[in-house]
Amino acid sequence: MSSIYLDWAATAPPDSELQRNALSLSLVSYGNPSSAHSFGKEARALLEDARASILQATAISKGNFLFTGSGTEADQIPLLSLLRKARRAGHGGKPIHLVISSIEHAAIDSQVRQLEKMGFEVSWIDADARGFIDPQRVADRVRYDTALVAVMAVNNETGSIQDISAIGRLVREAAVRAGARDLWLHVDAVQALGKLPMRELTLQADSVAVSAHKIQGPKGIGGLWLGKPLEALALGGGQEQGIRAGTENVFGAIAFALAAQKAYSLIESRMELARILETRLIEGIARIPGALLVPHRTAKDSGYVPHIISVAFPGVGGETMVRALSDRGIAVSTGSACSSNIVRKGRRILKAMEIPEDIALCALRVSTGSNSTLSDIDTFLEHAEDLYRKLKT
Repeated sequence: MSSIYLDWAATAPPDSELQRNALSLSLVSYGNPSSAHSFGKEARALLEDARASILQATAISKGNFLFTGSGTEADQIPLLSLLRKARRAGHGGKPIHLVISSIEHAAIDSQVRQLEKMGFEVSWIDADARGFIDPQRVADRVRYDTALVAVMAVNNETGSIQDISAIGRLVREAAVRAGARDLWLHVDAVQALGKLPMRELTLQADSVAVSAHKIQGPKGIGGLWLGKPLEALALGGGQEQGIRAGTENVFGAIAFALAAQKAYSLIESRMELARILETRLIEGIARIPGALLVPHRTAKDSGYVPHIISVAFPGVGGETMVRALSDRGIAVSTGSACSSNIVRKGRRILKAMEIPEDIALCALRVSTGSNSTLSDIDTFLEHAEDLYRKLKT
């Protein structure tokens, strides 16, 4: 049976060569980066070189880049820092206010809902039917007590690109008018890394979260860019400038840096391939009677990254189609892998876009990467059409 992987948004197939190179370096320089002896200094040098390499590869010229254990942790560090802020005076004992888009990854959505249960006030901003967050609607929710705004750069289910530049500009202006002096803008850029310029995000954001395994680096290593100081909730040995305690993952940091260098050195050719694959997929879906793009989009639409497409087969549940395709050696998903273990009704992100439930429950995500081919897309389309015809109720 052929094996076709079209779930790159969940995780990218590892680049074995660069990970072996990173492992070799970390096995030689195996000291604890916090140790004062030569072994520790060697490891520290590798760690700092990796940090500098990521900033250089992404053309980020300001702020600090911290290594974390995952993209989820990178998302949650700024959120949990609010717990310390909530205990200080200055808010008159009133709850802290957050403005959050309703299409965030579970790393933010689930944590914010927990903060909401703890007394934080949250204004949720739904996306429109095409998956976009209106920058003005975000700015309109900013109040004097707004402490944090979070809007992701690229949605992990639909591929929609949010206008972070406009959101940042309007939110800053609204904060001045409202007197929200300590407002913090956080951006989840996990799906944007390697696809979009990172520097553009850092011009407006205060923090940006990324993850290595989305660009063929290892799992278990993420990153948090900070544009200004942050007071962390979790404390420990003072590693990563006291923001993320714990002995550093030197292997992961090196591999992350190598993956970022490769991703951005090849970003133009990889984007060109992604557009070609996107065109073939969208045109193929249009030829399958009853199949729908969710949301509807055209090939080469600049509002979406070409790597992620959501398609629905009405009358066949998304999970059913995913399993049937898997039986034929084709890997796709119904959405975020991080949400698949959470029991919930419906599809949260599509629901926030007001996609009808009967369509949302029949949607699946097809995501491509640098190893994907036109043959992969053609095979998927062939089997999807055949299964749809046989399974449709």
